[in-house]
This record gives sequence, C-alpha cells and structure tokens, in this order.
Amino acid sequence: MYIRRLIIVAIATCVISFLTGWVFDYQFKKRWSVIFFEKSDELIKGHNNYDIIFLGNSRVHFGINPYYVDSVTKLNSYNFGTGGADAQDIRLSSLVYLQHHKPPKLVIISLDKASLGKKDILKTRFHYLFYLENDTISKYMKLAGFPTPLIKALPFIKYSFFDEYNRTSIFVKGTPFPVFAHNIYKGFMNPHQYTRSKAADNLYNINAGSNNLWEPSIIYLRNTIAALQQAGSTVVFISPPEKNHSLNRESTLKHNTDSIINIIAQAYHIRYFHFEKTFDDREEYFVDDIHLNEPGTKIYSIQLADSIKNIYPYLKKASY
Repeated sequence: MYIRRLIIVAIATCVISFLTGWVFDYQFKKRWSVIFFEKSDELIKGHNNYDIIFLGNSRVHFGINPYYVDSVTKLNSYNFGTGGADAQDIRLSSLVYLQHHKPPKLVIISLDKASLGKKDILKTRFHYLFYLENDTISKYMKLAGFPTPLIKALPFIKYSFFDEYNRTSIFVKGTPFPVFAHNIYKGFMNPHQYTRSKAADNLYNINAGSNNLWEPSIIYLRNTIAALQQAGSTVVFISPPEKNHSLNRESTLKHNTDSIINIIAQAYHIRYFHFEKTFDDREEYFVDDIHLNEPGTKIYSIQLADSIKNIYPYLKKASY
C-alpha cells in the first residue's frame, strides 16, 4: 500500500511540475518575446538567409534598425545583437547562425570596451535554457555553469536557476514595450520614441564586467572572425555613436580596446567603421552616454547603410 501511494504521489508531482513548467514557459516567452525569443527563434529555427547580419551588444540590439538598412541598401538584413553581449556571446550567435543558415555576405560586428572584458554574460542568458536541444547552445550554457543534461530531462527546474528579476517577470501583465513606426523590426527594438528619454538598465542588460581586457574574449573574437571568413562572409567592425562628453571616450580601457580591435582588424583585413562622433553636440538623440533613442537610431542606421552601399556595391547583385 505504501509503495502504491508513493508511486501515485510521484506521478502526480511530475505531472503537476510539467504542467506548471508549461504555463511558466508560455508566460515567460510571451513576456520576453520581442527582446529574446523572436530573435532566438530566427537564429535557430528560421529559414531565411540574410545578406547582412548584425552582431553585438545593446548598442546593436537597440541601435541598428534593419528597416532603414534594407531601405537604403535594397538588401535583406537582421539584427542578432543582444543587450549585454560579450565576445563569447557573439561567438555563440555566429556559430548557431552558421549551423542553420547560409553564410551571410556581410557580418557587421559592433565592438566597444564592454565587448572584450570578462562579463560571464551567459550566466544571465536564461532564455537559452529553452533551446538546449541545440548542441552548441547546450555546450556553452554548460560551460556557464548550468546543469544542462538535468534541465533537458526536467525542463521545469530551469526556473530555479533564474535570478529574481526574470523569475518574477513571469507574473507581470500588460504590454511591456510601446509599439510605433518601425521601432520593433527584425531583431531591432527601441522603446524611446522621444528625445531625452531615460534608459532602463534591465532592458539594456548592462554589465560592464571587469575594468581590464580578458584574453579569452580576444580569442573568442578571433575565432569568430576566422569561422565567418572561412564560411565566405565579409566581416566589418563598427564603433557605435556616443555622447560628445561621454567619460567613456577618454577611458584607458577604451583606448586599450581600440588598440586591440585595430590590431585584429589589420590581421584579418577587416574594415573598421567609426561612428563615435556621429552625434557630436546632438545629445538629444541619446538616452544615456552610449545608447540612442529611436530618432537617433534612424539616423545612425541610414548612415551605416550608406557606408555599406558605398563600400560594398557588389552585395546588391549577391542578394539571396
């Protein structure tokens, strides 16, 4: 009798746990669809092949709008940037993209001083725990400290590894982001419709990391470039806009980062576009020292598109 009751309780517990996990999954995906899941689904499950993809952190994710890039270049692009991304995360995105898509003609990687520091950002990429069937993602998340085999077997336990902010976001109702014009488009999202809007750190997933360059990040970046070039893609580096009086401009870490990026660019014959001074004396286009509002992203995206069109005119003929 005791064994029978134990079996019934165990089965009931498993059924309830799986059902609860399914409800939580639905709510979490709904809450973070625009920020994470639409982009990740396109990366892993999408069937579109893009002429141009953008990789990088929040200054790509919330800064480069494919709508305007495509309008100017007449090409097909997608924004795979993610807030807080470091070189390891960029490496992961590029590998997964190449697994499921034809190599893009052009890969534009936005880099700044946060890109090459030690950030352990994958420890906060909880949405990747929904994609552990992908061996590459499973490998990287295991390296980040998650028990991926156990989570694959019992997916509802992944919420025990979430931080409080992400765990409680399951219960937040309502539309999290305003929708206007083309502010949500092909991986890009920017909720700041007006000038001088205030930034939200949780949205940008700001994590400055250490104040020093991290050697493994440099290796990750080099390996990313090598894999993309070997696949036949042209890689371009960009340095995104920032305020004229930003303290970031004069920091030692920024100068050291720029030096490393220049060395890598020369070694791999990569063009390096600089947009730092795009909005000098136009602070109304920023929400903080380094992030643009939506009106600023339109100008930045068009300028970037003009650079692409002028320097790589052959891409138009090579469009998928």
